[in-house]
Amino acid sequence: MSRPVRDFVNNSSLQMMGIPKQFCEKTIDDFETYGKSSLESAKSFVEEYLSNIEENLEENKGICFMGSNGVGKSFLSCIIMKEVYRHRYSCRRITFSSYINAYTSSWDTKDDSEYEKYKGVEFLVLEEIGKEIDSKIAKPILEDLLRYREEHGLVTVICMNLTPELLRELYGASICSLINGNMTVIRIVAEDRRKDVFDGQL
Repeated sequence: MSRPVRDFVNNSSLQMMGIPKQFCEKTIDDFETYGKSSLESAKSFVEEYLSNIEENLEENKGICFMGSNGVGKSFLSCIIMKEVYRHRYSCRRITFSSYINAYTSSWDTKDDSEYEKYKGVEFLVLEEIGKEIDSKIAKPILEDLLRYREEHGLVTVICMNLTPELLRELYGASICSLINGNMTVIRIVAEDRRKDVFDGQL
């Protein structure tokens, strides 16, 4: 049964869920492709995903955005997240390092509530896999998270700079299998959108 769609989305609510302020007012129409086929393909995929948002959520169809810095992975994931929120699904966005910190902090406090609000949310955007410091604990924590979400039919969108080859090298076959099982992998090959800010300065 469809959930009533929100007519209005409060930006402060979006920021509380983890969406950066600069993305709160953005829509898919604001995603510039600069005539690049990789960006056009990514935009078309997201447009199609948004047009079938409830079906995709109910069928646990996640996304794994792969690409270098500044190609629009976070931009696209936040646009999707805004629409998920409009359809009244619970959602959160967090970096993997922050999730690890919340997870390990519970070992001392015996309080699971901080990381459980991400682990069990209906729609999760997980950013920056591969940038965490302690790789020894990262792999089992990531596998626990992804396996839990798969088993409970929860949608995950991942954004990472890793290539498929490096992902397999760092995290192993189990993580790759979990990603392939529930997510469409979208590789974005483009220049850093932010580079113009620092041209001639760095």
